[in-house]
This record gives sequence, C-alpha cells and structure tokens, in this order.
Amino acid sequence: MKESQEVFRSHMEAVATLNPAKVVEDYAVDALFTTPDHTYKGQTEIFNFYKEFLPNFKDFEFITIKQETHHNVVYFVWHGKNEHLDVLLATDTYIIENGKIKQHTFAAVNN
Repeated sequence: MKESQEVFRSHMEAVATLNPAKVVEDYAVDALFTTPDHTYKGQTEIFNFYKEFLPNFKDFEFITIKQETHHNVVYFVWHGKNEHLDVLLATDTYIIENGKIKQHTFAAVNN
C-alpha cells in the first residue's frame, strides 16, 4: 500500500497528464472532494470535476510554497500560472486512507 507522500506524488503526476481518469485513480471509491463551491462525492463526481478543470492546467507552472506530510495528512500550498490561469494562492489538504485519497479540500485565489 502506498504511503501518504507517495499518493500525493502520484496525484501530482496524474494532474500533469491532464487525464481525469488517471487523476481519479488515486481517490477512494467513496472519496469526498470539497471546494468553496461544491462537495464532490465519489469517483464519478470527482472525475467530472477534473474533466472540466484539467484542460485549464495545460502548461501550468506550479510553484510550491509549502508541502508537508504528517501521517495520513498531506498539506500543500502553492501558486502558479499559465495562459488560462493566474493562481495567486491555493491550498489543498489530503487525507489518505489505505493508499487512496479519502478526503480532499481545495481553495484558491485567482487573479
């Protein structure tokens, strides 16, 4: 079973592929993904979120401000931009259980 940091690394590599099916592989079947606008429940809803969201990340340059892993919690603060997005500040928190993302929160401030 993957450790929390391995799951995070796999998730970031999947995001870089811009393939929502690849991204959702790291989530538990019953995962929750909470954003300021909506809570996505389960892999199907999370897949649909990434299907719309990921095309905006083409050629995106992530700049990590802070990334820490403590047991089953991964905390990630970042910013970055590309031609579609200018993210001034974003934060993700991942709760990992049994080698999968069980809960994920995300919030960002865009320019």
